[in-house]
Amino acid sequence: PLAKLQAMWRELPAPKVNQPDLVREACARMRDFVVKVRRHTSVLITSPVVPRLNANSQPLMSWKNRQYAAHHRDFDRAALRVEGEPPPVALVVTEGQAFGADRDTFKPALAEYIKARQEDPDLLVPAGQRARYESAFARFSSVFPDSFYISERGRFYPIDTLDKGRLLSAGLHNVMGYFRDDTPLIEMVMDENAHKELNKLWDEFDFIADFSTRTYLQFFYNESGRNRGPVQHSDKGVTSEATIFGLRDIYLAQAGPSNNPVAMQAIRDHFEHVNSTLRSVERMRVEGEPRHLDALLKFAGRAYRKTLSKTETVDILGYYRRLREKDGLTHEEALRESIVSVLMSPDFCYRVDLDSQTALGEAPVASTRVLAKPIEVATSAAGASRPLSPYALASRLSYFLWSSMPDQELLAHAAAGDLQKPDVLIAQARRMLKDERTRGLATEFAGNWLDFRRFETHNAVDRQRFPSFTGELREAMFQEPIRYVEDVFRNNRSVLDLLYGNYTFVNPVLAKHYGMPEVKGGEDTWVRVDDAGRYQRGGLLPMAVFLTQNSPGLRTSPVKRGYWVVRRVLGQVIPPPPPVVPELPQDESKSDLPVRDMLAKHRANPLCASCHARFDVFGLAFEGYGPVGEARSTDLAGRPIDAKAVFPGGSEGTGIEGVRAYIQANRQNQFLDGFETKLLVYALNRSLLLSDEPLIERMQTKLTANNYRFSSLVETIVTSPQFLNKRNSEASENPGSSQRKAN
Repeated sequence: PLAKLQAMWRELPAPKVNQPDLVREACARMRDFVVKVRRHTSVLITSPVVPRLNANSQPLMSWKNRQYAAHHRDFDRAALRVEGEPPPVALVVTEGQAFGADRDTFKPALAEYIKARQEDPDLLVPAGQRARYESAFARFSSVFPDSFYISERGRFYPIDTLDKGRLLSAGLHNVMGYFRDDTPLIEMVMDENAHKELNKLWDEFDFIADFSTRTYLQFFYNESGRNRGPVQHSDKGVTSEATIFGLRDIYLAQAGPSNNPVAMQAIRDHFEHVNSTLRSVERMRVEGEPRHLDALLKFAGRAYRKTLSKTETVDILGYYRRLREKDGLTHEEALRESIVSVLMSPDFCYRVDLDSQTALGEAPVASTRVLAKPIEVATSAAGASRPLSPYALASRLSYFLWSSMPDQELLAHAAAGDLQKPDVLIAQARRMLKDERTRGLATEFAGNWLDFRRFETHNAVDRQRFPSFTGELREAMFQEPIRYVEDVFRNNRSVLDLLYGNYTFVNPVLAKHYGMPEVKGGEDTWVRVDDAGRYQRGGLLPMAVFLTQNSPGLRTSPVKRGYWVVRRVLGQVIPPPPPVVPELPQDESKSDLPVRDMLAKHRANPLCASCHARFDVFGLAFEGYGPVGEARSTDLAGRPIDAKAVFPGGSEGTGIEGVRAYIQANRQNQFLDGFETKLLVYALNRSLLLSDEPLIERMQTKLTANNYRFSSLVETIVTSPQFLNKRNSEASENPGSSQRKAN
C-alpha cells in the first residue's frame, strides 16, 4: 500500500503547472485510498463469551472498547487474501456472539462490510507473498491509524452504517456517555506536555460535567433488577464504593462458571475503573472548594467594584457555611445561592458614589491623605463637600468614560490609595479613553445628548413606501454616530470634527443607502470613508439617523429637523408650542404645495412665527435629504428640491454646507458651550449649579488652548473638586435659585 501511495504522489501535477483543482482531486484520491484500506484492514474485536452474561453488558463492552483503543495502528491479517485461496473464515466469526439481541439487525450490515473487504482488490496478495505483504501492511497501518481519536461510537462499532452517537451499552439498554479513545493522537501527534494538558482537560471535563457518575448511574438503574445488588435510596448510595464492588461481585459470580479468565479480568477492571474515577472526581471536588470560595470572594469584589472589607468577607463566607451546615445544601448549591446574594446586594445594585451618604462600610477619607497636591473644594458653605472614597472615585470615573464598572487596573489604584493624585487620575483617564469600552460613553452620552438613544425601536417609517428601510439599515443608522463619536473620543480629535468632519463610518448596508462604493464584508464590517462630502455626508449633521428620526414617515419635517439642530446641537432653549398647532399634510406626495410653502403658510400665524423663525431655516436646508435620510434632488411628488435658507441675522446658505458655514461664523461657541455643559452634567450625574461656573470657564479655556481636543475636557473634569468630592445633601445650594440652564 505504501508503494501505491507513493506512486500516486509522484503522479501529482507539478507545481509550475498551476492547476490547483487537479492537485486537489489527486490528493482526495490519495486520502480516499488510505481511508478505504484502513477501513477494510482494521482489527475486528469481539467481547468475551460468557454464557450467563449478555455480550453487550457494559463491563464486557468496556473491555472491547479498550481493545479497540489499543489496536488503532494494527491491522487484521485475516483481511489479506492470497490469490487462489478461499476467503479466511476468521472474518465471519464476529457475527456469532458479539452482538447478542441485536444480531439480526447487525447481520446484514456485517455481511455487507465483510463482502466489501473480501472484494477489495488492494487486499489481494500474490501467491507466496503473504509474509512480505503482511510486513508492508503493518508499516502502512502504523503510519495511518484507522482513527486518530473516536468521538462517537455506535452500538455496532466499527460498522457505522446502522447508528452513531456516544453509546455505551448497559446490557439490554444503551446509555449516553464518553469513552476516551485517543491513543494514536497521543502517540503520534502530542509531546509530553500536550499529553499532560489533554489529561488535565479530560479531568476538568469530568469535574464539571460529571459524565462518569452520570454514565454509571444510567448503567446501574438500567440494568436488570437481579444485578443491582442491595436496594439503594439515593444516588450517593449507588455511587459508594460498597455498592460498586457489590455489583462487581454479582457479575463475577455470574461469569464464574464459564471459567473465562479474560471475562473475569474484564469485570474486575471495569468496576475498579468506575470506582477509582468516581473517587478521583470526589477528591477533586473537595480540593476545589477552597479555590471556589476564593473565586467567590474575587467575584464579590468585582461585583462591588472594590476590595472587600473584613466584615464583608466574613459575611459572605458565613452565609455559604450556614447554607452548607444548617440548610444541608451541597457545595455547588451553596455557591449558587451565595452568588445570588452578591447580585442582590445594594453594593452591586447601586453606585455608592452617587449616594449622599458615605460608601457602605467605609469611613470618609481626608483629601490630604490621598492627594499629592490637594485640590481645594469650591463650596458655598463650610463642610458642604467631602472627598469620595477611592473605590467610589473609581466607579465614578469608569461609569463616566465606559458606562461600566472599573477594570482591575483602576481598582488596583483605588486599593493603593493613589487614584486621587492628579497625575495618576489623568494617566488613567487617558488610558481609558483609548480603550474600546469608550463606546459606552459614545452610546450613552451622545445617544442622550443628541436624542437618538432609542432609535433602535424607531418604527415611524412606512416600510411599504421605503422598503430599503430594513432592520439592518436601522441598526446601521443607529451605529454610525456611535462609531463616529467613539472615534473622536478614542483618538483625541477636535470636538469640532463632530460638526465639520469630512468623513464618516459605514458598513455595507449603510454604504449602499448613501450611494457610496461597496463595502465588502458582513454587517459588522465598518470602514472609514474620507471625503464624504462627495456623497453629501460627513460629521454628525447629515447622518441618516437624525434625518429619519425627525421625519414623520411619508414626508420630511423642516420643523423637527431644525428644532433638533437648534435644541440639541446648539443648545438653545425653545419654549413649548402652543396647545393648538395646525397639522401639515402627512404624505408629501399627495400635497399640492412643497413642504417649504406649506411651512410658510404655517408661519403666517403670529402665535407660531416667533419660534419657527428660530429653527425652521435649519430644517429647510436639509430638504436635500428624504424621509429616511436618502440624498435626493426631488421630493416625493417629483418637485425639485429647494434647500436654500436665510439664517438668523440675514446670511444665506444652501444645504448642509450652508448650515455648517453659518454655525462656524455665528454659533460655534454655542455648540461648544452646550457640549461642555452636557458632558459635565453626564460626568457628575447631576444638574449644574452656580458654583460650577468657574469649572466651566476652565473647561472652555483649556479646550481652546488645546486645539479643541476632547481629552482636555475630560482631564479638566476628572481633576475638578466637583468630580473628586461629593456634596452633602444638607449643604446643597437651592437648585431653584442657582441651577444653571444646562438643558
